Amino acid sequence: MERIIRLAALKLFNIKNVRNGQIVMPHVYRKEQFCKKAEVLGIYGQNGSGKTAIIDTLYYLQQIMIGQTIPNEFAEYVDVKSNQAEIVTDFHISNDSFLYEVSYRLVIKRREKGIEIAQETLSCAIQDGNSRKKKSDFMDYKREERETVFTPKKG
Repeated sequence: MERIIRLAALKLFNIKNVRNGQIVMPHVYRKEQFCKKAEVLGIYGQNGSGKTAIIDTLYYLQQIMIGQTIPNEFAEYVDVKSNQAEIVTDFHISNDSFLYEVSYRLVIKRREKGIEIAQETLSCAIQDGNSRKKKSDFMDYKREERETVFTPKKG
């Protein structure tokens, strides 16, 4: 049984020159839940439309997700008119019979010396055949809440 993990969507808020932007992968846009073909060959658009913000955000997001230290230069990606930025990444994890719709939300704040993760939220919905369970948060970490590392959400 082969599992496929695909980027479904990326939402950016206050990253570089993108105040509120979103890209949705073609298979999600067409509502093809069990797509197995490659679909992105490149990103194109006008100057200043956010292409570099998308690529750089994906790089930093990968570093965060594999447990690397966030480089201080990532603080320069937070819009100058804001102290914080938000990234929401949607993934589809599937095989022939099920689909997990996973969302990872990351809020970062600029500090005097660099950047810190202010909040991380991980949520998931499961679709098995024609049955779909509601998406629910199963991890929500807020830096201000220092007494707990992870707070499970109960629905």
